[in-house]
Parts: sequence; C-alpha cells; structure tokens
Amino acid sequence: MKPIYKYLMGTALSLSFWACDIERTPYDGLTPDKVISTPDGINLAVAGNYSLLKAWSENWHRIFEYPGDNVALSGTTTDNLFFIYNYRRIPNNSRVDAFWRSSYRIIVGVNQVLGATKEGTSADMDQQLGESYYLRGLMHFQMVCAFGKPYAQGRDNPGVPLKLDADALNYPTRSKVGEVYDQVEKDLLKAESLMKVEKTNVYVSKGAIWALLSRLYLYKEDNAKALEYANKVINSGKYSLLNTEQLPDYPKFAPENNSETIFAIKYVLNTDYANSDNGYSTVGSMYATINGSGWGELYASRPYLELIRKFPEDVRNKFISPLADSDFPDVTWAVYTVLSKGSYQYKETEVTKQGDDYVYQDNGTKMLEKVSNGRGGFDYFINTTDGRKTVLIDKKMAVRGGYPKYFILKCSGQEGQAQLWSPVISRLAEMYLNRAEANAKLGKNTDALADVNLIRKRAGIPASGWFTEATLPAGMSVLDVVLQERRLELAYEGHRKMDVFRNKLPMDRRYPGTHQTGTADDVIDWKSNVIVEFLPESQTLVQPGLVQNPN
Repeated sequence: MKPIYKYLMGTALSLSFWACDIERTPYDGLTPDKVISTPDGINLAVAGNYSLLKAWSENWHRIFEYPGDNVALSGTTTDNLFFIYNYRRIPNNSRVDAFWRSSYRIIVGVNQVLGATKEGTSADMDQQLGESYYLRGLMHFQMVCAFGKPYAQGRDNPGVPLKLDADALNYPTRSKVGEVYDQVEKDLLKAESLMKVEKTNVYVSKGAIWALLSRLYLYKEDNAKALEYANKVINSGKYSLLNTEQLPDYPKFAPENNSETIFAIKYVLNTDYANSDNGYSTVGSMYATINGSGWGELYASRPYLELIRKFPEDVRNKFISPLADSDFPDVTWAVYTVLSKGSYQYKETEVTKQGDDYVYQDNGTKMLEKVSNGRGGFDYFINTTDGRKTVLIDKKMAVRGGYPKYFILKCSGQEGQAQLWSPVISRLAEMYLNRAEANAKLGKNTDALADVNLIRKRAGIPASGWFTEATLPAGMSVLDVVLQERRLELAYEGHRKMDVFRNKLPMDRRYPGTHQTGTADDVIDWKSNVIVEFLPESQTLVQPGLVQNPN
C-alpha cells in the first residue's frame, strides 16, 4: 500500500475526481497537469475538490461528534465508528483511515491548483486560488484537531504532516501542532487577500475565511484575534440569524436559502441520494429512522436531554424527537437513570397526570416530587433505592436494547428528503458564541453574557432564562455559561469534543450508552492520550518517520 501522497487527483468533464497512481493515465487520456493548464481546467479542478468534501465530511462528523457527551449509542456494532465513540482506539480503524486519505486527497488536489495558477492573472483565477488556500487550511486544521493534542496543551506536541506541494514522491513527516496552526493561519490570510468574487454559501467566501480564522484563534487562545474575526463576520451584514420559528427547520433548508449559513458542503436533492434509498447509510441515518430510512441507533444523551429541557419554550427541543411506542399511545413514562453493577441504565415508571402532579404505583399510589423551577413550571423527581432521581416525562417510548429512542433530527430532512443534509462548516450563531467565549476569557463578562442571551432569546427562552453576572447558576462562571450555550446551540455539528478538551475539561459520560462496554472510562481526562486518534496504520507502516501517537 502506498502512502496517501502517492495518490494525485485528476479531473473529468463530469466534475467528478478520482484517485489514481501517478503512473496511470485517466481514461480520457488527459493527465492532471494537462487538464489544469487552462482556466476552464482550473475551474473544473476546484469544483472537483469541492466534490471531494462530501465523502470527507461524513467521517469528519463522526470523528468530532461521536466522542462527545451529547450522544449515546444503543448497541455494539462491527462498524469502526464504535471505536471512535468509546475511545477504544485501534490503529487500523477504517473510518479514521478514510478521513486521513480524504483529507490528503483534497490537499493534493488543492496543491495541484495552487501550482498551476498564477496570482494576478484575473479576478476569477485569484478567487480560485483563494478558495483553494482556504480548503487546504481547513483540511490541515481538522487533521491537527483529530490527530494532535489541542493547541492549549502545547505548541510542540506532534501534529500532522504539512503537505504543501503535489509532489508524489515527497512524504513529509509530522509537524508540530504549533507549526500546523501557523500554516493554517498563513493559508487563510492568503485566501482572504485573494477573494474578490461573491458566491453563494456553498462556496468559500471572505465570510467563511473570517469564520474559520475566528475559530482558529479561539482554539489558539488568541482571544483578541478571535473577537476581531468574529466581528468581521457579524458586522459584514451578509448573514443573519434565522428567527425563532425557523430555527427548528435549520437542516431542512437548502444551504443557499439559509441566511445563517456561512459555508456548507452542498448535497443535492434526489441526486446524492436516490428517492428509493433516501440516504440510508448517511450521518443522519445513525441518529434517526425517517420514513423507513436510517438505522436510528445513536440517540441524544441523558445529560443533553436534561439540559435542553430546562426550558420547554426552547425551540431547539424540536431537534430531538422521542419515538413513542405506537402500541401504547395513552401510556406516559417518567424516565430516569440509575447506577447498577457499575453501569448507568435507563429505568422508567408509568405515571398518570393529575393537574400539575404525576402519580405512580409502588406499593400503593405515590406522587412524583414536584419542585418549582422558578420559570413558571416544575421539575419532577422520583425517590428510588438508588436515591432521588430527576425524571423526564414522555409518552411510553420505543426502545432499543433498553435505550429509549431519542432521535436526533439535526442532520436530516433537507428539502423534504429523509436523510439528505448539507453539513455546515460555519454559521453565524457560532460567531456570536466565539465572541462570547473570547470576551469571557478577556474578563468582559457583560459582553459575553449579552451574546449568550442573544442566542438564548433567539431559541425562544424567556427572559427568566437569560443571564446576568448576578444571576449565574450556582457554581458556574461566565465561561461555564458560555460553554454550556455552545453545547446547546452547536450540538451535533462537530464542536463539542474540541470545546471540552481545548478548555482542559473532562469529558463526563456518566450516563447510559454502550460507551460503557468493556473497559472504557466514563470520564475522559483532557490530559489522556486517547483524546486524539491513532494515525492510520496503513500510513505508519509504509512512510518512514511517521511516528504513531502513544497509547
């Protein structure tokens, strides 16, 4: 097996790209250097690099979302996604290998464009260069986040190979984390200087570049710069938050019709997934079964459910769909969790509503404990042999392996097709939350909370749920509140793992799910080696000097 750099990207008139040995000539007789020797060829090459983002995005999502604390897998699986989910890393993980290969295929394809295009030839060619520099920056950035420790843990930790040319015989070894960040910053600033053409949000724009720079600087803890670039996006006037009523339909919009999306990877209705299939094996299919399409095996986690349900008015609740058991439409459950024999398990008790109260049978009729939540509603608790437990009230639910099916709808339903979804790389809400986090770390608490409250107000949370420094929840700092809001707003968009570990926090997964299978830890320490993936064994075995991550 050859290292990934051995594979160069050619282009066909259909705009589809393929990986081929450098010695082979594609079927149309045109080698890549000949295809991209003209402006039309360069345009095709850039379009082809965009097309490669589709295959890349599915494993990108899994690598950054599945290890978080917003998801709970309901069973074991032979799919290698299981080892991403439960931090039981294996060096031959096919999904991690595919992510590595997809990333470097895009990088090499981009480098071919950069090598064949002269700056200053025309505004269109400069635009293609700018888009290409962004794509190279995005790939290296996501790679270093997957395979290198967060920047805040040290610039000198091993990162990933920086591939800055299209030479098939040049196999760079791992650069340091700081060196990769520096190169990403350089690429993005170069991209910014070249952009002159306005396109839709399924293409790279200055806004997309600014958004990624804001995230890059936030991860570097250069908070002043993170603020600067978040403000550039916010103040550009090009983007606007969806209103409260529209927010639950975020994934249903075609990206070009979504005013909040800054950059998304476009999937096409009835083209990327046939009507007969509806995207059965997509990202969304793991989260929900819709119109008979999808596995529906990875659910919203218990702590996420408790957090999002603090305010029933929060329209983000609609991203979670509890699947009721159709055989028992009139039965209501109080669902809670217990720790039994070392693992967390769901339990449920049938309850009957009496006014604002709920009663259940346990050696006679008993009443759930009802406590005013100070927001015009109540929280409910049940006393068990394992102690006092918070309950969630739902219709009797369908279960899989003992896990209630809390389907996640944030990655499905675009334009009415069951599992169609265009992954969002950047959107405006993130910019407000980047600004909030940066301000919190700079001690500008009032400004930080203003942005948090803006997001909470948009979500439909009443004023009683907005924050001031005087009304912070007990034991929480302004930064804690910001990170909690990032968790709520950006859930299932690939942010949570990095938000936890780059802030040197533990990943607390003390809740039901098959991440507890075997010897996996329920709490992952931010200093642990398992927070980064092993480099693919297929690469370390054949590439001299490519040093593996430690156990």
